[in-house]
Amino acid sequence: MRGPVAPKDPTKQRAKIYFMLEDLLYASHKEPDGDRYAETIFLENRVGQNLQLICPDLSPELANRLQKTADFREIVHSIGVIAERADGGDAELEVTCELHNYATTDRYKNGTRLAMEVCCDGAERVFPLDEFSWRNEDDILGTFFLFSPEANVKVKLTVIFYLQDGYSVPEPQLDPPVDFASEEYRAMIANSLLAMGNTHRLRKAMEKAERGEDVTIAFIGGSITQGAGAKPIETESYCYRVFDHFRNTYATEPEKVHLVKAGVGGTPSELGIVRYEHDVLKDGAAKPDIVLIEFAVNDAGDETEGVCYESLIAKAYNRPEMPAVILVFAVFMNDWNLQDRLAPIGNYYSLPMVSVKDAVSPQFPDAENRVISKRQYFYDCYHPTNEGHRVMADCINHLFEQSLAHVDEEPEWPAKGYLGRPYEKCYTVTRDTAAQFSDRITIEAGSFSGTDTALQRAEMDCDAFGTPQFPENWMHEQGDAPFVVKTTCRNLFLTYKDSGSAEFGTAVVTVDGRPFKEINPRTIGWDHCNTYLLVNETVSGEHEIKIDMKDGENVKKFTILAITQTD
Repeated sequence: MRGPVAPKDPTKQRAKIYFMLEDLLYASHKEPDGDRYAETIFLENRVGQNLQLICPDLSPELANRLQKTADFREIVHSIGVIAERADGGDAELEVTCELHNYATTDRYKNGTRLAMEVCCDGAERVFPLDEFSWRNEDDILGTFFLFSPEANVKVKLTVIFYLQDGYSVPEPQLDPPVDFASEEYRAMIANSLLAMGNTHRLRKAMEKAERGEDVTIAFIGGSITQGAGAKPIETESYCYRVFDHFRNTYATEPEKVHLVKAGVGGTPSELGIVRYEHDVLKDGAAKPDIVLIEFAVNDAGDETEGVCYESLIAKAYNRPEMPAVILVFAVFMNDWNLQDRLAPIGNYYSLPMVSVKDAVSPQFPDAENRVISKRQYFYDCYHPTNEGHRVMADCINHLFEQSLAHVDEEPEWPAKGYLGRPYEKCYTVTRDTAAQFSDRITIEAGSFSGTDTALQRAEMDCDAFGTPQFPENWMHEQGDAPFVVKTTCRNLFLTYKDSGSAEFGTAVVTVDGRPFKEINPRTIGWDHCNTYLLVNETVSGEHEIKIDMKDGENVKKFTILAITQTD
Protein backbone atom coordinates (compact mmCIF):
# COMPACT_ATOMS: atom_id res chain seq x y z
CA MET A 1 0.00 0.00 0.00
CA ARG A 2 1.15 3.50 -0.74
CA GLY A 3 1.07 6.16 1.93
CA PRO A 4 -0.37 9.59 1.42
CA VAL A 5 1.32 11.88 -1.08
CA ALA A 6 3.62 14.33 0.64
CA PRO A 7 2.27 17.88 0.54
CA LYS A 8 4.03 20.58 -1.40
CA ASP A 9 6.26 22.99 0.45
CA PRO A 10 4.15 25.84 1.83
CA THR A 11 4.06 29.05 -0.13
CA LYS A 12 6.43 31.61 1.35
CA GLN A 13 4.34 34.02 3.37
CA ARG A 14 4.40 37.63 2.32
CA ALA A 15 5.18 40.53 4.60
CA LYS A 16 1.96 41.48 6.36
CA ILE A 17 0.31 44.33 8.21
CA TYR A 18 -2.54 43.71 10.64
CA PHE A 19 -5.52 45.92 9.87
CA MET A 20 -7.52 44.24 12.65
CA LEU A 21 -6.21 41.84 15.25
CA GLU A 22 -8.88 39.82 17.04
CA ASP A 23 -11.13 42.89 17.11
CA LEU A 24 -14.59 42.33 18.55
CA LEU A 25 -17.30 43.32 16.07
CA TYR A 26 -21.02 43.23 16.76
CA ALA A 27 -23.47 43.02 13.84
CA SER A 28 -26.58 44.50 15.41
CA HIS A 29 -27.93 47.26 13.14
CA LYS A 30 -30.29 46.20 10.39
CA GLU A 31 -29.72 47.64 6.93
CA PRO A 32 -32.44 50.19 6.12
CA ASP A 33 -33.33 48.53 2.81
CA GLY A 34 -32.11 44.97 3.37
CA ASP A 35 -32.26 41.91 5.58
CA ARG A 36 -28.67 41.89 6.85
CA TYR A 37 -27.28 43.22 10.12
CA ALA A 38 -24.18 45.37 10.16
CA GLU A 39 -21.28 46.75 12.16
CA THR A 40 -19.73 49.88 10.62
CA ILE A 41 -16.16 51.15 11.03
CA PHE A 42 -15.27 54.54 9.53
CA LEU A 43 -11.80 54.74 8.01
CA GLU A 44 -11.46 58.21 6.51
CA ASN A 45 -8.32 59.90 7.94
CA ARG A 46 -7.90 56.96 10.34
CA VAL A 47 -6.16 54.15 8.45
CA GLY A 48 -2.58 55.12 9.28
CA GLN A 49 -3.15 55.60 13.01
CA ASN A 50 -5.24 52.44 13.24
CA LEU A 51 -2.46 50.37 11.65
CA GLN A 52 0.12 51.84 14.03
CA LEU A 53 -2.17 51.09 16.94
CA ILE A 54 -1.53 47.38 16.33
CA CYS A 55 2.10 47.79 15.26
CA PRO A 56 3.67 50.97 16.71
CA ASP A 57 6.96 50.24 14.90
CA LEU A 58 5.30 50.39 11.48
CA SER A 59 6.60 53.24 9.33
CA PRO A 60 4.16 56.19 9.56
CA GLU A 61 4.83 56.97 5.90
CA LEU A 62 3.84 53.47 4.79
CA ALA A 63 0.86 53.34 7.16
CA ASN A 64 -0.53 56.66 5.93
CA ARG A 65 -0.07 55.76 2.26
CA LEU A 66 -2.52 52.89 2.72
CA GLN A 67 -5.35 55.43 3.15
CA LYS A 68 -5.23 56.26 -0.58
CA THR A 69 -6.74 53.63 -2.87
CA ALA A 70 -4.04 54.00 -5.52
CA ASP A 71 -1.25 53.44 -2.98
CA PHE A 72 -3.20 50.63 -1.34
CA ARG A 73 -3.40 48.77 -4.66
CA GLU A 74 0.30 49.34 -5.27
CA ILE A 75 1.38 48.09 -1.82
CA VAL A 76 -1.13 45.34 -0.94
CA HIS A 77 -1.17 42.02 -2.76
CA SER A 78 -4.06 40.31 -0.94
CA ILE A 79 -6.30 40.48 2.12
CA GLY A 80 -6.55 37.69 4.67
CA VAL A 81 -9.66 37.42 6.85
CA ILE A 82 -10.10 35.26 9.96
CA ALA A 83 -13.51 35.29 11.61
CA GLU A 84 -14.46 33.44 14.78
CA ARG A 85 -17.70 33.51 16.77
CA ALA A 86 -17.25 35.29 20.09
CA ASP A 87 -20.74 34.44 21.36
CA GLY A 88 -20.69 30.63 21.19
CA GLY A 89 -22.88 30.58 18.08
CA ASP A 90 -22.71 28.54 14.89
CA ALA A 91 -19.12 28.51 13.58
CA GLU A 92 -20.41 27.74 10.08
CA LEU A 93 -22.30 31.02 9.90
CA GLU A 94 -21.14 32.92 6.84
CA VAL A 95 -20.53 36.64 7.25
CA THR A 96 -19.39 39.24 4.73
CA CYS A 97 -16.60 41.75 5.24
CA GLU A 98 -16.76 44.72 2.87
CA LEU A 99 -14.08 47.33 2.39
CA HIS A 100 -15.66 50.37 0.75
CA ASN A 101 -13.64 52.90 -1.20
CA TYR A 102 -14.90 56.48 -1.34
CA ALA A 103 -14.97 57.96 -4.84
CA THR A 104 -13.83 61.25 -6.31
CA THR A 105 -17.25 61.71 -7.96
CA ASP A 106 -20.30 60.56 -6.00
CA ARG A 107 -18.42 59.83 -2.78
CA TYR A 108 -20.43 56.94 -1.35
CA LYS A 109 -21.91 55.36 -4.48
CA ASN A 110 -19.15 55.20 -7.10
CA GLY A 111 -16.29 53.57 -5.18
CA THR A 112 -15.20 49.92 -5.36
CA ARG A 113 -16.61 47.61 -2.70
CA LEU A 114 -14.43 44.65 -1.82
CA ALA A 115 -16.82 41.96 -0.57
CA MET A 116 -15.17 39.02 1.22
CA GLU A 117 -17.37 36.15 2.43
CA VAL A 118 -15.98 33.99 5.24
CA CYS A 119 -17.20 31.39 7.74
CA CYS A 120 -16.83 32.10 11.45
CA ASP A 121 -14.74 28.97 12.01
CA GLY A 122 -11.36 30.57 12.72
CA ALA A 123 -9.85 29.54 9.36
CA GLU A 124 -8.14 32.16 7.23
CA ARG A 125 -9.44 33.02 3.75
CA VAL A 126 -7.20 35.05 1.45
CA PHE A 127 -8.53 37.39 -1.26
CA PRO A 128 -6.04 38.63 -3.90
CA LEU A 129 -6.70 42.25 -4.92
CA ASP A 130 -6.40 41.44 -8.64
CA GLU A 131 -9.55 39.31 -8.37
CA PHE A 132 -11.69 42.39 -7.65
CA SER A 133 -13.08 44.75 -10.30
CA TRP A 134 -11.81 48.23 -9.50
CA ARG A 135 -13.32 51.56 -10.54
CA ASN A 136 -11.48 54.60 -11.87
CA GLU A 137 -13.26 56.90 -9.39
CA ASP A 138 -11.69 55.28 -6.30
CA ASP A 139 -10.08 57.81 -3.96
CA ILE A 140 -9.57 56.54 -0.39
CA LEU A 141 -10.45 53.66 1.92
CA GLY A 142 -13.67 54.96 3.46
CA THR A 143 -15.60 52.36 5.45
CA PHE A 144 -15.32 48.76 6.63
CA PHE A 145 -18.49 46.72 7.21
CA LEU A 146 -19.23 43.39 8.82
CA PHE A 147 -22.53 42.01 7.51
CA SER A 148 -24.37 39.08 9.09
CA PRO A 149 -27.61 37.34 8.05
CA GLU A 150 -28.47 37.05 11.76
CA ALA A 151 -28.93 39.79 14.35
CA ASN A 152 -26.63 40.46 17.30
CA VAL A 153 -23.75 38.30 16.09
CA LYS A 154 -20.43 38.85 17.89
CA VAL A 155 -17.37 38.08 15.80
CA LYS A 156 -13.70 38.19 16.70
CA LEU A 157 -12.12 39.42 13.47
CA THR A 158 -8.56 39.54 12.19
CA VAL A 159 -7.86 41.26 8.85
CA ILE A 160 -4.39 41.10 7.35
CA PHE A 161 -2.92 43.09 4.46
CA TYR A 162 -0.35 40.89 2.68
CA LEU A 163 2.14 43.09 0.85
CA GLN A 164 3.63 43.00 -2.61
CA ASP A 165 7.19 41.77 -3.09
CA GLY A 166 9.82 44.21 -1.92
CA TYR A 167 8.07 45.42 1.24
CA SER A 168 9.15 44.42 4.74
CA VAL A 169 7.47 45.41 7.97
CA PRO A 170 7.94 44.53 11.67
CA GLU A 171 5.74 41.96 13.37
CA PRO A 172 3.34 43.30 16.02
CA GLN A 173 4.09 42.51 19.65
CA LEU A 174 1.04 41.10 21.43
CA ASP A 175 0.27 42.33 24.93
CA PRO A 176 -0.50 40.25 28.00
CA PRO A 177 -4.11 40.49 29.25
CA VAL A 178 -4.98 43.48 31.42
CA ASP A 179 -4.93 42.59 35.12
CA PHE A 180 -7.89 44.60 36.36
CA ALA A 181 -7.40 43.30 39.92
CA SER A 182 -3.77 44.35 40.28
CA GLU A 183 -2.39 47.04 42.56
CA GLU A 184 -0.83 48.66 39.50
CA TYR A 185 -4.24 48.94 37.86
CA ARG A 186 -5.76 50.53 40.97
CA ALA A 187 -2.87 53.00 41.14
CA MET A 188 -3.41 53.94 37.49
CA ILE A 189 -7.12 54.53 38.12
CA ALA A 190 -6.33 56.69 41.17
CA ASN A 191 -4.30 59.01 38.92
CA SER A 192 -7.53 59.96 37.12
CA LEU A 193 -8.84 62.01 40.06
CA LEU A 194 -7.98 65.42 38.64
CA ALA A 195 -10.03 67.33 41.24
CA MET A 196 -12.35 66.18 44.01
CA GLY A 197 -14.12 69.52 43.93
CA ASN A 198 -17.19 70.02 46.07
CA THR A 199 -19.00 66.68 46.46
CA HIS A 200 -22.03 67.92 48.42
CA ARG A 201 -24.48 67.31 45.57
CA LEU A 202 -22.92 63.98 44.67
CA ARG A 203 -23.27 62.80 48.25
CA LYS A 204 -26.92 63.91 48.25
CA ALA A 205 -27.59 61.78 45.16
CA MET A 206 -25.92 58.78 46.75
CA GLU A 207 -27.98 59.25 49.91
CA LYS A 208 -31.17 59.34 47.81
CA ALA A 209 -30.18 56.00 46.28
CA GLU A 210 -29.48 54.57 49.72
CA ARG A 211 -32.95 55.62 50.88
CA GLY A 212 -34.49 53.76 47.94
CA GLU A 213 -35.56 56.89 46.08
CA ASP A 214 -35.40 57.43 42.32
CA VAL A 215 -32.02 58.65 41.07
CA THR A 216 -31.17 59.57 37.49
CA ILE A 217 -27.60 59.59 36.17
CA ALA A 218 -27.19 61.51 32.91
CA PHE A 219 -24.29 61.70 30.46
CA ILE A 220 -23.83 64.16 27.61
CA GLY A 221 -20.92 64.19 25.19
CA GLY A 222 -19.65 63.01 21.83
CA SER A 223 -19.14 59.59 20.27
CA ILE A 224 -17.27 58.17 23.29
CA THR A 225 -20.31 58.91 25.44
CA GLN A 226 -22.49 57.48 22.67
CA GLY A 227 -20.50 54.30 23.28
CA ALA A 228 -18.43 54.07 20.09
CA GLY A 229 -16.04 51.12 20.25
CA ALA A 230 -18.09 49.27 22.89
CA LYS A 231 -19.56 45.90 21.86
CA PRO A 232 -22.49 45.74 22.45
CA ILE A 233 -22.85 49.48 22.75
CA GLU A 234 -25.88 49.46 25.06
CA THR A 235 -24.21 47.46 27.87
CA GLU A 236 -20.44 47.89 27.43
CA SER A 237 -20.15 51.68 27.16
CA TYR A 238 -18.55 53.53 30.05
CA CYS A 239 -21.91 55.23 30.71
CA TYR A 240 -23.77 51.98 31.22
CA ARG A 241 -20.93 50.58 33.34
CA VAL A 242 -21.02 53.62 35.65
CA PHE A 243 -24.81 53.43 35.91
CA ASP A 244 -24.68 49.69 36.58
CA HIS A 245 -21.98 50.07 39.24
CA PHE A 246 -23.82 52.91 40.96
CA ARG A 247 -27.15 51.09 41.19
CA ASN A 248 -25.55 47.87 42.43
CA THR A 249 -23.25 49.61 44.93
CA TYR A 250 -25.17 52.54 46.41
CA ALA A 251 -28.88 51.87 45.82
CA THR A 252 -31.07 49.80 48.12
CA GLU A 253 -33.55 49.50 45.24
CA PRO A 254 -31.42 49.26 42.07
CA GLU A 255 -34.43 49.37 39.75
CA LYS A 256 -35.01 52.98 40.85
CA VAL A 257 -31.72 54.15 39.37
CA HIS A 258 -32.18 55.41 35.80
CA LEU A 259 -29.77 56.10 32.93
CA VAL A 260 -29.87 58.98 30.45
CA LYS A 261 -27.15 58.62 27.81
CA ALA A 262 -27.00 61.52 25.34
CA GLY A 263 -23.79 61.18 23.34
CA VAL A 264 -23.77 62.12 19.65
CA GLY A 265 -20.70 61.41 17.53
CA GLY A 266 -18.51 64.18 16.21
CA THR A 267 -20.25 67.03 18.07
CA PRO A 268 -18.94 69.64 20.53
CA SER A 269 -20.52 71.30 23.55
CA GLU A 270 -21.88 73.93 21.16
CA LEU A 271 -24.33 71.27 19.96
CA GLY A 272 -24.60 69.81 23.46
CA ILE A 273 -26.19 73.00 24.76
CA VAL A 274 -28.61 72.95 21.80
CA ARG A 275 -29.63 69.35 22.63
CA TYR A 276 -29.73 69.56 26.43
CA GLU A 277 -33.44 70.10 27.08
CA HIS A 278 -34.56 67.41 24.64
CA ASP A 279 -31.87 64.74 25.04
CA VAL A 280 -30.99 65.05 28.74
CA LEU A 281 -34.05 66.61 30.36
CA LYS A 282 -36.41 64.78 27.95
CA ASP A 283 -38.37 68.02 27.57
CA GLY A 284 -39.06 68.08 31.31
CA ALA A 285 -39.72 64.37 31.85
CA ALA A 286 -36.25 63.64 33.30
CA LYS A 287 -34.73 65.29 36.36
CA PRO A 288 -31.08 64.20 36.60
CA ASP A 289 -29.40 63.97 40.01
CA ILE A 290 -25.93 63.52 38.50
CA VAL A 291 -24.79 64.94 35.15
CA LEU A 292 -21.47 63.93 33.59
CA ILE A 293 -20.18 66.13 30.77
CA GLU A 294 -17.64 64.69 28.29
CA PHE A 295 -16.51 67.06 25.51
CA ALA A 296 -12.76 67.23 26.12
CA VAL A 297 -11.92 65.55 22.80
CA ASN A 298 -14.71 67.18 20.76
CA ASP A 299 -14.49 70.83 21.67
CA ALA A 300 -11.79 71.77 19.20
CA GLY A 301 -14.85 72.40 17.02
CA ASP A 302 -16.43 74.81 19.53
CA GLU A 303 -16.19 78.21 17.85
CA THR A 304 -16.70 79.93 21.24
CA GLU A 305 -13.53 78.27 22.64
CA GLY A 306 -15.03 77.25 25.96
CA VAL A 307 -17.91 79.68 26.44
CA CYS A 308 -20.44 77.11 25.22
CA TYR A 309 -18.82 74.52 27.51
CA GLU A 310 -19.16 76.82 30.54
CA SER A 311 -22.71 77.75 29.54
CA LEU A 312 -23.59 74.05 29.31
CA ILE A 313 -22.17 73.50 32.81
CA ALA A 314 -24.35 76.34 34.10
CA LYS A 315 -27.44 75.00 32.29
CA ALA A 316 -26.91 71.56 33.85
CA TYR A 317 -26.00 72.86 37.32
CA ASN A 318 -28.67 75.52 37.88
CA ARG A 319 -31.68 73.24 37.91
CA PRO A 320 -34.30 73.08 40.69
CA GLU A 321 -33.22 69.48 41.40
CA MET A 322 -29.69 70.75 42.20
CA PRO A 323 -27.83 68.00 40.31
CA ALA A 324 -24.18 67.17 40.80
CA VAL A 325 -22.13 68.08 37.73
CA ILE A 326 -18.97 66.08 36.99
CA LEU A 327 -16.50 66.84 34.19
CA VAL A 328 -14.95 63.89 32.33
CA PHE A 329 -11.83 64.34 30.20
CA ALA A 330 -11.41 61.49 27.70
CA VAL A 331 -8.34 61.14 25.47
CA PHE A 332 -7.42 60.31 21.88
CA MET A 333 -4.74 57.82 20.87
CA ASN A 334 -2.21 60.63 20.33
CA ASP A 335 -2.61 61.54 24.04
CA TRP A 336 -4.48 64.73 23.17
CA ASN A 337 -7.46 66.42 24.76
CA LEU A 338 -8.55 69.94 25.76
CA GLN A 339 -8.10 69.42 29.47
CA ASP A 340 -5.77 72.42 29.83
CA ARG A 341 -8.45 74.71 28.42
CA LEU A 342 -11.47 73.19 30.16
CA ALA A 343 -10.20 72.12 33.60
CA PRO A 344 -9.75 75.74 34.82
CA ILE A 345 -13.50 76.20 34.29
CA GLY A 346 -14.18 73.18 36.49
CA ASN A 347 -11.78 74.46 39.16
CA TYR A 348 -13.51 77.85 39.12
CA TYR A 349 -16.83 76.18 40.00
CA SER A 350 -15.29 73.58 42.38
CA LEU A 351 -16.61 70.71 40.24
CA PRO A 352 -15.39 67.11 40.56
CA MET A 353 -13.22 66.24 37.54
CA VAL A 354 -11.98 62.92 36.16
CA SER A 355 -9.11 62.79 33.68
CA VAL A 356 -8.79 59.52 31.80
CA LYS A 357 -5.77 61.06 30.09
CA ASP A 358 -3.98 61.45 33.43
CA ALA A 359 -4.64 57.79 34.17
CA VAL A 360 -3.60 56.07 30.95
CA SER A 361 -1.33 58.34 28.92
CA PRO A 362 1.67 58.45 31.33
CA GLN A 363 1.90 54.64 31.42
CA PHE A 364 1.53 53.98 27.68
CA PRO A 365 5.24 54.53 26.80
CA ASP A 366 6.52 52.31 29.65
CA ALA A 367 6.56 48.93 27.89
CA GLU A 368 7.97 47.14 30.91
CA ASN A 369 5.55 48.42 33.54
CA ARG A 370 2.45 49.57 31.68
CA VAL A 371 -0.91 48.31 32.80
CA ILE A 372 -2.77 48.62 29.50
CA SER A 373 -1.40 49.25 26.02
CA LYS A 374 -2.81 51.58 23.41
CA ARG A 375 -3.87 48.57 21.33
CA GLN A 376 -5.84 47.25 24.29
CA TYR A 377 -7.32 50.61 25.25
CA PHE A 378 -8.21 52.02 21.81
CA TYR A 379 -10.66 50.52 19.33
CA ASP A 380 -9.39 52.99 16.75
CA CYS A 381 -7.43 56.22 17.01
CA TYR A 382 -10.35 57.96 18.75
CA HIS A 383 -12.55 55.50 20.63
CA PRO A 384 -12.02 53.00 23.46
CA THR A 385 -12.40 49.23 23.24
CA ASN A 386 -14.53 47.39 25.79
CA GLU A 387 -11.43 47.40 28.00
CA GLY A 388 -11.02 51.14 27.43
CA HIS A 389 -14.64 51.83 28.34
CA ARG A 390 -14.11 49.78 31.49
CA VAL A 391 -11.11 51.95 32.39
CA MET A 392 -13.19 55.11 31.88
CA ALA A 393 -15.97 53.73 34.08
CA ASP A 394 -13.53 52.68 36.79
CA CYS A 395 -12.06 56.21 36.83
CA ILE A 396 -15.52 57.68 37.48
CA ASN A 397 -16.43 54.98 39.97
CA HIS A 398 -13.21 55.80 41.83
CA LEU A 399 -14.44 59.39 42.19
CA PHE A 400 -17.73 58.13 43.61
CA GLU A 401 -15.89 55.96 46.11
CA GLN A 402 -13.53 58.75 47.17
CA SER A 403 -16.41 61.18 47.65
CA LEU A 404 -17.63 59.06 50.60
CA ALA A 405 -14.77 60.44 52.66
CA HIS A 406 -15.62 64.09 51.94
CA VAL A 407 -18.31 66.19 53.63
CA ASP A 408 -18.96 69.56 51.99
CA GLU A 409 -21.60 72.24 52.25
CA GLU A 410 -23.52 73.45 49.21
CA PRO A 411 -21.06 75.67 47.30
CA GLU A 412 -21.82 79.29 46.46
CA TRP A 413 -22.43 79.81 42.75
CA PRO A 414 -20.12 82.57 41.41
CA ALA A 415 -21.89 85.72 40.33
CA LYS A 416 -19.65 86.06 37.30
CA GLY A 417 -18.47 83.40 34.91
CA TYR A 418 -14.91 82.30 34.25
CA LEU A 419 -15.01 82.82 30.47
CA GLY A 420 -18.72 83.64 30.46
CA ARG A 421 -22.01 81.74 30.34
CA PRO A 422 -24.23 83.83 28.03
CA TYR A 423 -25.98 80.80 26.48
CA GLU A 424 -27.11 79.19 29.76
CA LYS A 425 -30.77 80.04 29.24
CA CYS A 426 -30.95 79.27 25.53
CA TYR A 427 -33.87 77.23 24.16
CA THR A 428 -34.22 75.26 20.94
CA VAL A 429 -36.95 75.53 18.32
CA THR A 430 -37.63 72.73 15.85
CA ARG A 431 -40.32 72.31 13.25
CA ASP A 432 -42.76 70.67 15.68
CA THR A 433 -42.25 73.27 18.43
CA ALA A 434 -42.17 76.45 16.33
CA ALA A 435 -45.81 77.27 17.11
CA GLN A 436 -45.05 77.03 20.84
CA PHE A 437 -42.55 79.89 20.51
CA SER A 438 -44.45 81.96 17.93
CA ASP A 439 -44.76 84.88 20.34
CA ARG A 440 -40.96 85.23 20.38
CA ILE A 441 -39.76 83.89 17.03
CA THR A 442 -41.39 83.87 13.59
CA ILE A 443 -40.27 81.32 11.01
CA GLU A 444 -41.24 81.37 7.34
CA ALA A 445 -40.04 78.09 5.85
CA GLY A 446 -40.27 79.20 2.21
CA SER A 447 -38.87 76.49 -0.05
CA PHE A 448 -37.51 74.61 2.98
CA SER A 449 -40.78 72.73 3.29
CA GLY A 450 -39.61 69.12 3.14
CA THR A 451 -38.60 66.80 5.99
CA ASP A 452 -35.25 65.01 5.93
CA THR A 453 -35.30 61.42 7.21
CA ALA A 454 -31.69 60.45 6.35
CA LEU A 455 -30.30 61.83 9.62
CA GLN A 456 -27.40 61.21 11.94
CA ARG A 457 -28.35 58.52 14.44
CA ALA A 458 -27.11 57.82 17.95
CA GLU A 459 -27.81 55.03 20.44
CA MET A 460 -29.48 56.88 23.31
CA ASP A 461 -29.98 55.78 26.92
CA CYS A 462 -30.09 51.96 27.14
CA ASP A 463 -31.14 51.43 23.53
CA ALA A 464 -29.17 49.48 20.93
CA PHE A 465 -30.89 51.14 17.97
CA GLY A 466 -29.88 54.50 16.55
CA THR A 467 -32.22 57.38 17.28
CA PRO A 468 -32.44 59.98 14.45
CA GLN A 469 -31.28 63.41 15.54
CA PHE A 470 -33.68 66.34 14.95
CA PRO A 471 -36.33 64.40 12.99
CA GLU A 472 -38.60 67.47 12.92
CA ASN A 473 -36.62 69.62 10.51
CA TRP A 474 -36.89 71.86 7.46
CA MET A 475 -35.38 70.52 4.22
CA HIS A 476 -34.97 72.38 0.95
CA GLU A 477 -35.61 70.27 -2.14
CA GLN A 478 -36.25 72.85 -4.85
CA GLY A 479 -37.46 76.43 -5.19
CA ASP A 480 -36.27 80.01 -4.62
CA ALA A 481 -38.16 81.13 -1.50
CA PRO A 482 -35.75 81.68 1.41
CA PHE A 483 -36.03 80.37 4.96
CA VAL A 484 -36.58 83.47 7.13
CA VAL A 485 -36.34 83.85 10.91
CA LYS A 486 -37.50 87.06 12.59
CA THR A 487 -36.82 87.25 16.30
CA THR A 488 -35.70 89.34 19.25
CA CYS A 489 -32.68 87.75 20.90
CA ARG A 490 -29.15 88.15 22.25
CA ASN A 491 -27.73 84.96 20.75
CA LEU A 492 -28.87 82.65 18.00
CA PHE A 493 -27.46 79.31 16.79
CA LEU A 494 -28.27 77.59 13.51
CA THR A 495 -28.07 73.79 13.52
CA TYR A 496 -27.98 72.10 10.13
CA LYS A 497 -27.13 68.71 8.61
CA ASP A 498 -23.83 67.82 6.97
CA SER A 499 -24.01 65.22 4.22
CA GLY A 500 -21.77 63.35 1.81
CA SER A 501 -24.48 63.17 -0.82
CA ALA A 502 -24.09 65.05 -4.10
CA GLU A 503 -27.80 65.89 -3.82
CA PHE A 504 -26.97 68.53 -1.20
CA GLY A 505 -25.93 72.05 -2.11
CA THR A 506 -24.53 75.22 -0.57
CA ALA A 507 -26.71 77.61 1.43
CA VAL A 508 -26.08 81.34 1.79
CA VAL A 509 -26.81 82.87 5.21
CA THR A 510 -27.46 86.57 5.73
CA VAL A 511 -27.92 88.20 9.13
CA ASP A 512 -29.76 91.53 9.29
CA GLY A 513 -29.24 92.00 5.58
CA ARG A 514 -25.47 91.42 5.70
CA PRO A 515 -23.80 88.35 4.18
CA PHE A 516 -22.71 86.06 7.01
CA LYS A 517 -21.55 82.75 5.62
CA GLU A 518 -21.83 80.22 2.82
CA ILE A 519 -22.42 76.75 4.28
CA ASN A 520 -21.38 73.75 2.19
CA PRO A 521 -22.89 70.69 3.94
CA ARG A 522 -20.63 68.33 1.98
CA THR A 523 -17.40 69.58 3.59
CA ILE A 524 -17.36 67.01 6.40
CA GLY A 525 -18.69 64.26 4.15
CA TRP A 526 -21.14 62.32 6.33
CA ASP A 527 -24.60 62.68 7.87
CA HIS A 528 -23.77 64.80 10.87
CA CYS A 529 -25.22 67.62 12.99
CA ASN A 530 -23.39 70.94 12.86
CA THR A 531 -23.94 74.32 14.52
CA TYR A 532 -22.98 77.93 13.82
CA LEU A 533 -23.42 80.94 16.09
CA LEU A 534 -25.15 83.56 13.91
CA VAL A 535 -26.00 86.24 16.48
CA ASN A 536 -23.82 86.97 19.51
CA GLU A 537 -24.73 90.20 21.29
CA THR A 538 -24.66 91.39 24.90
CA VAL A 539 -28.14 92.94 24.75
CA SER A 540 -31.32 91.67 23.12
CA GLY A 541 -32.37 93.16 19.80
CA GLU A 542 -34.43 92.50 16.69
CA HIS A 543 -32.76 90.30 14.09
CA GLU A 544 -33.62 88.72 10.76
CA ILE A 545 -31.90 85.57 9.52
CA LYS A 546 -32.32 84.59 5.88
CA ILE A 547 -31.13 81.33 4.33
CA ASP A 548 -31.12 80.93 0.53
CA MET A 549 -29.65 78.32 -1.74
CA LYS A 550 -26.59 79.49 -3.62
CA ASP A 551 -27.19 80.68 -7.19
CA GLY A 552 -27.63 77.73 -9.50
CA GLU A 553 -28.33 75.26 -6.66
CA ASN A 554 -32.08 75.76 -6.22
CA VAL A 555 -32.71 72.10 -7.02
CA LYS A 556 -30.27 70.93 -4.34
CA LYS A 557 -31.09 69.86 -0.80
CA PHE A 558 -30.16 71.59 2.44
CA THR A 559 -31.53 70.67 5.87
CA ILE A 560 -32.06 73.06 8.76
CA LEU A 561 -32.33 71.02 11.96
CA ALA A 562 -33.02 73.65 14.62
CA ILE A 563 -32.86 77.27 15.70
CA THR A 564 -31.58 77.96 19.24
CA GLN A 565 -31.61 81.37 20.88
CA THR A 566 -31.30 83.33 24.11
CA ASP A 567 -33.84 86.14 24.54
